[in-house]
Amino acid sequence: MYWVVGVAAAVGVIAWLSGEEQTACANYHSSSRRLSTETSQRQQQIAERRANYAKNQDFYEHIELHHASHLTADALYKELESHKKIVAMFREKQQSFGQCIGELKKQRDAAKGIRKQAIREQLLQMREQFNEAKEYLVMLAEEKERKLIQIRQINQSTREYKLYIRDYCGQKGRDWYERGIERVRLRSAIKGVT
Repeated sequence: MYWVVGVAAAVGVIAWLSGEEQTACANYHSSSRRLSTETSQRQQQIAERRANYAKNQDFYEHIELHHASHLTADALYKELESHKKIVAMFREKQQSFGQCIGELKKQRDAAKGIRKQAIREQLLQMREQFNEAKEYLVMLAEEKERKLIQIRQINQSTREYKLYIRDYCGQKGRDWYERGIERVRLRSAIKGVT
């Protein structure tokens, strides 16, 4: 239900965006919905796999799911970067509308008659667009919070699953876990050198 309201609001807001900006918004929303579904599916798969002890012996399925969970988290981080670009675009539009409103106010104060009325109408339109951009920014802030929660949840599920593989997949699981810890140490050492 919330998405329907958000998408309907987005359609009204993006009427004054350029074609490129509309495409960026549409791509962002499409990707966001897809990633939200994928994140939920990954978390459900992890929970189901952990609950079904009979499949615990299939080590390779577990590490494959763990890797897929990592890829989902990476995609969520990239989506968050796209989100930042969309927010910056709408902030820029809002600032542009604000500047235009300021200029129109000056022109209105200096104008007379029919010209003054025309400027008032332009001001009303600019204020509407300014408020639409403001509302969209509020919606984007709420969406960012949801994304951050999704990232925290998938990271937590992935961490727990890594420990689960270590603890319940025998020697292969313990060896896999130790190799992962060693890779982290090596990456940290490399970063420390550079």
